Amino acid sequence: MYLFKKKMLLSAFALILGIAMISNQATAQESDSAATATLSGKVVNTTSQKPLNGIDVQLQKEGETATTDQQGMYSFEDLKPGKYTVVVEVDGYKTWTKDVKLTTEGKTLDIKLEPSMDK
Repeated sequence: MYLFKKKMLLSAFALILGIAMISNQATAQESDSAATATLSGKVVNTTSQKPLNGIDVQLQKEGETATTDQQGMYSFEDLKPGKYTVVVEVDGYKTWTKDVKLTTEGKTLDIKLEPSMDK
């Protein structure tokens, strides 16, 4: 009888330990997938150094766009950490492209658009 109770107790302990380990692993995966990154910055004209408003800043692969405000500021939030290609195509300016790597710390990326000579 004593041996049976000891085996039951060990089995119950092993079961509880196994459930705790699975639960802990699921919680860790959930917090990893909830990690987000931000990308923000300012868009200016290289010649005048003045901010440009109404400019669309695009994340190429994701198809997301952020438009600059009156101060030339743009912002992307709740992005997955990883590599992105930032593209700005505006009439009267040369196309601007840059590859960036985003982490949960976020990134500031200022964009300087050069006027094109095409008129």
